[in-house]
Formats: sequence, structure tokens, C-alpha cells
Amino acid sequence: MSGPASAAPVVPRRHDHRSLRGWAQRVETVQTEDRLDRLHELTGGRPLLMDRAHRLHEELGDLDEVLRRLAGPRADRAEDRGFAEGTGVYADPLPAAGYRALDDEFKGGLFDLEGVVTAVALEIGDEDEARWIVNTGAAEDLLR
Repeated sequence: MSGPASAAPVVPRRHDHRSLRGWAQRVETVQTEDRLDRLHELTGGRPLLMDRAHRLHEELGDLDEVLRRLAGPRADRAEDRGFAEGTGVYADPLPAAGYRALDDEFKGGLFDLEGVVTAVALEIGDEDEARWIVNTGAAEDLLR
């Protein structure tokens, strides 16, 4: 019989600037350093967003248009839901409740860190847990 499961958070894998450069060379998407910097800024090196950028580039063939679309507001709610599910944020009910609170509270509007913590704390009833949820970085993924 196995022991209790660990409750340690899992940090999502992300590309740093160097590994992003290797990815860009493999998929032959980005040829200039400024575009590579912009791609990293818009995706944070998150593999799911990198895959989205690659699919858009294959579809459009224009990196500038891909970068514009990544920077613009998201219009495809199903794709956004797939991204959120892919990050694993819905696997644990506590962070999931926090993220739903953020979505309800801000609806794509402007926010600051304290406002985010407050919205999550009001939803789950625990400020320390709210800070943990926000500081895991997954809130950044969802609010990007």
C-alpha cells in the first residue's frame, strides 16, 4: 500500500530565452533576435502558447501577424479553455476556484496584484492560500 500523495506544487515547464532560440531554429519560425524577444514576451516560454504560435505561423506564414494575434485579445473561448485545462489549473479544486474568481472579477479588464489576491481570497476564504495560488504563476497564465 502506498503512502499519502505529495501536495507539492508542480512548476510548469517553460522555455527560457536560450531554449526558445533552439525551438525557433527547429521549427524555422523566428529569424531575428527582436522577434524572438517579442515571442518570449508574449508566450512566457509556455509550451502551450509556443505550440499556438507555431500553428498560427504554419497557417498564416507571417510571423508579424502571429505576434499581433498573440498580443491581441483572445477571441476563441474554446481554445482559451483548452489552454487553461492544459496548464492543470483545474486539477486541484482550490486553485480552480481562485482562477474562476479572477475570471469573474476582472473579465479581461485591468488588475493589480493586490486586487487579484483579494478576489481569490474572497472566493476561497483564505488570504494565505490566495497568495499561494497567485504566486504559483498559473494566475499569470490565465490572465495573460
